[in-house]
Amino acid sequence: MERASNAIVLRELKSVLRKEGLRASLAFLNSLTSHRFTSLYRFEGDRLHSITFYDREHPEVQSCEDIPIMASYCVFVRDSGAMFTTHDARSDERVKDHPKQTIVQAYCGVPIFNDDGTMVGTVCHFDFQPRHIANLDVDLLESMAELVQRDI
Repeated sequence: MERASNAIVLRELKSVLRKEGLRASLAFLNSLTSHRFTSLYRFEGDRLHSITFYDREHPEVQSCEDIPIMASYCVFVRDSGAMFTTHDARSDERVKDHPKQTIVQAYCGVPIFNDDGTMVGTVCHFDFQPRHIANLDVDLLESMAELVQRDI
């Protein structure tokens, strides 16, 4: 039953992306998770460029400022070439001494690769509070990364 419901949600994500665009698809993804923020970033040198952004508490905000990659948990995605999650950054030794450890408490990000296999960005959920990330959320972020690889 879970696989069937996952397929339905994925179909809906594809439909929202096709009909309403990137930001609407991020809002849809965000509606399925407990995380406050969902964002799509492109790597530009040593900086993260916000392609689009969704803040559940302030949906009118459409993007965030570019920041150094090192000041984001996206650095862990970039360096590993794989998904990175932390449910509670304050108790996660992997992010010890990271500049956002006391601010961003929960993060789940997946890499976005272009057609030649180069990592070009991330799509992620994050929050100022500790949060659990469900397997479906990860699956959908990975699907989103595949769907938008040509758009960023």
